[in-house]
Amino acid sequence: MKEKILIVAKTYPNLSSKYDETVCVAGLKENGEWIRIFPIRYRKLPYSQQFRKFDIIEADIDKINDKYIRKESHKVKDETIKIIGGLSVSTDKLSKKEALDNWKKRREIMLKSINSSIEELENERDINNKSIGIIKPFKILDFYKKKIEDCRDWEKDLINGTQKTLFGDYKSPLDKIPYWIGYNFICNGKNCKGHDMMCEDWETMQLFRRMREKYNDDEVAFSKVKEKYLEWMKDRDLYFVVGTESRWNKFLIISLFYPPK
Repeated sequence: MKEKILIVAKTYPNLSSKYDETVCVAGLKENGEWIRIFPIRYRKLPYSQQFRKFDIIEADIDKINDKYIRKESHKVKDETIKIIGGLSVSTDKLSKKEALDNWKKRREIMLKSINSSIEELENERDINNKSIGIIKPFKILDFYKKKIEDCRDWEKDLINGTQKTLFGDYKSPLDKIPYWIGYNFICNGKNCKGHDMMCEDWETMQLFRRMREKYNDDEVAFSKVKEKYLEWMKDRDLYFVVGTESRWNKFLIISLFYPPK
């Protein structure tokens, strides 16, 4: 069936034995429901099909028999993808009024189905297999990287690409980033004790990759990433799009939404 989808999350490219290289995405359907689509061989798509965050695409999709019962999962025929509109234009290229109007439209769409907390999402996951949502953190405690040897076993598997992650089977990363990069935060749950969540957002990982190439130093590169994702974000209205990885069913940050305050 054909479906129109507003793209709100796109993963960092990964190698796949079946699909060579895949990028998987999450978005919102016309009725406001979340959807996860994969696999997409993004860098092999014609330029005219290489969608960006906040583009609206139309594509042929099918519900899959997901072993891990994530109800939002669908398989896409990536050759059918058409970009038919959206709000992806860089706000840096707009006037101040145009940029604010653009962010307002994004906000109206994104926050229609906001969740109150990670705890609420975990409860919905356990009851009806919900695996994607958006929350506003109450307080950001830190943005940090963690060496792989300091990670828990399931985190090591995700970093190494040896387990299923949010969107499916992952092999070795194209350009390995051997760290957990993520946020330590408190959400708005009544009894929230804090969360440490890996961030798999493409923009975040790509910025680290570019800074590492530029400075040839992981510590300097990460300091530049942290400058944006911790310090600069203090002046934005920050939200986390979160989704579960498939094997362990734990929530990860898959995209950031940060309209101006």
